[in-house]
Amino acid sequence: MAEFITYKRWALRGGREETELVELVREEIVPHFRKLPGCLGLELLRIKGTRSYLALQHWESHDRFRETTGSDYYPTWYREYLPILARWDAIMAFEDEWDAEELLGRSSDV
Repeated sequence: MAEFITYKRWALRGGREETELVELVREEIVPHFRKLPGCLGLELLRIKGTRSYLALQHWESHDRFRETTGSDYYPTWYREYLPILARWDAIMAFEDEWDAEELLGRSSDV
């Protein structure tokens, strides 16, 4: 099965600093996502020359993503995530999103 990746582009709100964003992701968001079966990890990428960032979620597969987000556990996980999400929304403004499935994995031959 191909790895499934969600991409969301966000902009840092005025008056907010990148250090605040990185701390929230490192200290609260990543540990909370570790509780989700099938989630392989998260990435946060700064788009050079902008105040925009890409937030990526890596999943074992699209099926595993749907299974996890449709599970009986997910509503409880999400309720626990809401206070963290409120802090995220105070720092970041949503811009765009899309999903992708891996066709060719990362290669060390580059």
